[in-house]
Parts: sequence; C-alpha cells; structure tokens
Amino acid sequence: MTHEEKIARIWTRVCGIFKLPGFSLKAMRRLVDQEGRGVLNLKKSYNLAHANLKTRVITVDIYTPKFRKPKSINSILRILAHEIAHFQKPPFRQRFRGKWIVRQHYPTYYQQVNWNVERMKEDEVLKNFFRQ
Repeated sequence: MTHEEKIARIWTRVCGIFKLPGFSLKAMRRLVDQEGRGVLNLKKSYNLAHANLKTRVITVDIYTPKFRKPKSINSILRILAHEIAHFQKPPFRQRFRGKWIVRQHYPTYYQQVNWNVERMKEDEVLKNFFRQ
C-alpha cells in the first residue's frame, strides 16, 4: 500500500469521526528539481496545507520539503485537525485599531484544533498513529 493510499483510508476514517459530507482531500503537488531531491522555489515560508471554504477541499502536502520522503501519519493527522477547524470555526472580519482585519487563527479556534486532536486520539484506529 502506498503512502497516498494510506492517507486516503485515514481521510475516510476522519470524515466518519467528524461527519464531513461533501469534503474531499487532495495531495499537494510540488515542483521538484531534476534529481527529485527537493522542492524548487522553496522560499522562507512553507505551507503545509490549505483549505478552500467554498468548495470544501482540503489540500495537504504529504511529503517532506527537502528530500520528498513521506511525512509521518501523526503530523498529517494534526494538520487535518487544523484544517478541519477552519470549517468548524470560520474566519470573520473584525475592527482592530480603526482597520478591518480577518481573524483566521484566534484562541477559540485553537481550542477547536485541540478538541479535534483529542477526538482523533479517542478513535480506536487513529490512536495508534499518535506518539505516546
């Protein structure tokens, strides 16, 4: 079983836990150098995943940036908990010092992320992937 097939099976389990109808998961495709060693144009920031709130698509990078080895299931589950929280606690606009800002990550959002991780740890199959 390949790494992408494992992630697909885990995604179906996560969808069952959180009851996510109509959501889909994509693996992020990155441009690698000629030898296949690492990502081209890797700047200072590195996005692990992103979520499209309109189309309900979560895109996750399932390989490491430098050597393109498969990421651990533990880290991918935590990334999924973070991205699912974007749908559970959506961003909102707020006035701050006379300007409008978009609050994407805020304290109740991170409480939701921690709650999502705890729900994954309670599952009989997924709890084996978390570090003890």
